[in-house]
Amino acid sequence: MNRQILAAMPASFVLVAVLAFSVLIGGLSLVGPAAAVERPNNAQPAGLAVPAEPLAPKAAAEKHQAPQIRTHTVVAGETLSDIAARYGVDVETLLAANPNISGDTVYPGDELVILPQKGVLHTVVFGDTLWRLANLYGVEVERIREANGKQNDFLAVGEKVFVPGGRVRYGHVATRGAGFRFIWPTQGEISSLFGQRWGRLHAGLDIANDIGTPVRAARAGRVIFTGWKGGYGYTVMIEHGAEYTTLYGHLADYVVTLGQYVETGQLIAYMGNTGYSTGPHLHFEVRRGGQPVNPLSVLP
Repeated sequence: MNRQILAAMPASFVLVAVLAFSVLIGGLSLVGPAAAVERPNNAQPAGLAVPAEPLAPKAAAEKHQAPQIRTHTVVAGETLSDIAARYGVDVETLLAANPNISGDTVYPGDELVILPQKGVLHTVVFGDTLWRLANLYGVEVERIREANGKQNDFLAVGEKVFVPGGRVRYGHVATRGAGFRFIWPTQGEISSLFGQRWGRLHAGLDIANDIGTPVRAARAGRVIFTGWKGGYGYTVMIEHGAEYTTLYGHLADYVVTLGQYVETGQLIAYMGNTGYSTGPHLHFEVRRGGQPVNPLSVLP
């Protein structure tokens, strides 16, 4: 086309002709003012393929959904067995998820956490890993990962992790008002009682089991000591208000930090054989006003 012909043609016809010519010669790019033709709402020319918005991987999302945890308000006449049967779990699962209730009694108005299936709801503390949780509750790492929709193995302190099929391995889960009462700190056999031994006071209770057995806070409180403590070996001490203090000695490892607040039944350490010890066990002391008392006087 020469300039006289182009001048005689309507502008819209010229633009269409140029676009058509561009396609014919293999996708000629327009530059300058002609390339900046405005389109309403940034619309694309008809027939041009544009990148679609990435679609959410629905199947993957469904597979990795976090567990659905519900709550239940107890009504008059209900028992733990009734509630467990209603939601398809067992009483042990209810107790593990609700550490402030007793093993046989609930009251109208109590709010219970209901897990989606049998298992344990674990609150992550410093030092926890998926492998440690798997070992603690006797399940496979992959089951925990899938149940919580985890794409990686990162755990955040304070995070709630559902362990499907997990079982609490310490002796007694809790009692009503557990924040003000004590629970057994670990599972095992009593190997030495509180009292006189070898001419001096044995100021605590020795509970024997395998190295690595979980040790839990016997009562809610604040950690006031962690580390090596002479004959006690690796030790954790927890202050429970102004009156009581508990001590956990001969530990293999501990997972709490100085100044940390812990809940009743929260994992704090693992049983060991450190310090002056004749075999793997937990040395557990309860002190009232700074003076040791028989732990059996406060344990359920």
